[in-house]
Amino acid sequence: MKLGLIAEQLGAHLNGSSDIEIKSAAGLREAGPGDISYVSDTKHLPDLDHTGASAVIIHESMPVPAIPSLAVRNPRYAFAKVLGMLYVRSAVLSGISEQARVAPNAHIGTNTTIHAFAVIEEGAQIGQGVIIHPGVYVGPGSVIGNDCTIHANVSIREGVRIGNRVIIHAGTVIGSDGFGFVTEGGIHHKIPQVGGVIIEDDVELGANCAIDRAMLGNTVIKKGTKFDNMVHIAHNVVVGEHCLIAGQVGIAGSAKIGSYVAMGGQVGIGDHTTIGDRVMIGGGSAVTQDTAAGSVVAGYYAMPLREWLKVQALLPKLPEFKKRLSQLEKTVQQLGGDADAEQEK
Repeated sequence: MKLGLIAEQLGAHLNGSSDIEIKSAAGLREAGPGDISYVSDTKHLPDLDHTGASAVIIHESMPVPAIPSLAVRNPRYAFAKVLGMLYVRSAVLSGISEQARVAPNAHIGTNTTIHAFAVIEEGAQIGQGVIIHPGVYVGPGSVIGNDCTIHANVSIREGVRIGNRVIIHAGTVIGSDGFGFVTEGGIHHKIPQVGGVIIEDDVELGANCAIDRAMLGNTVIKKGTKFDNMVHIAHNVVVGEHCLIAGQVGIAGSAKIGSYVAMGGQVGIGDHTTIGDRVMIGGGSAVTQDTAAGSVVAGYYAMPLREWLKVQALLPKLPEFKKRLSQLEKTVQQLGGDADAEQEK
């Protein structure tokens, strides 16, 4: 694409020739002729002196570099849009493979592609422009909205409702039974999980996630939320809008997660816990108590970030503290012995 066309698409201020041909994108250090790159932080500005890129995207507040540039408000977002322009996925012809199994009373929207070995069960509804890759299972009565992409070997169990423009990566299971048992007579008896799962618009679920159906009611993932790989959501959990949840997070039953919450990898959320809006949770943290909106917490168990940092600062000093405490105990014992001897005199 011509650099001028990219600038027009981004609404960017162009510094340099509009006729420069951009063929691909790369990082500043790896870029060569025909590549476009970006700088989102002033600490990376020195790298511009050594890049081979033909053009660079910069923040509108940055000084104009020697090479052609596009000045925008959010360079990282603009670069993501450029990637979408330059790396267009090959068009997939719509239609249903002869090797797919589609129930006679399933409803399939227009311009939808169903690849080989996919199974669409009785009463399922698939919207328009949906791409269903090989090995996908869609259970009875489940609904998938428009313009969704369901990657290979995803299992969507019965009674699941999925909104529009949802992306689900390979191996994810939606609507598996919640972990519900009651113990009677020394035996764990299964509690039937008869609820459903609702995935709202513009959600993206990574590979090998597991989202359990509710015991009653619904497990809900609200619009715009993005999951990394291997995230587990237990029964009756509600995850708010536009959350970012990294890999290997586990959220226990009936927890309520607010909107714009960010969780690092391997975070654990206890059952029936409420996490407020815009909470940030550091990787590896365990949160078992309600957390107020806007909090930044970390640690095992999670605590206010400032307290956790103080604890971490003390840990390396514990051996020295133990040594000094032992010396102090000996001194106290010696002083006590001297005092007793003085009293006897």
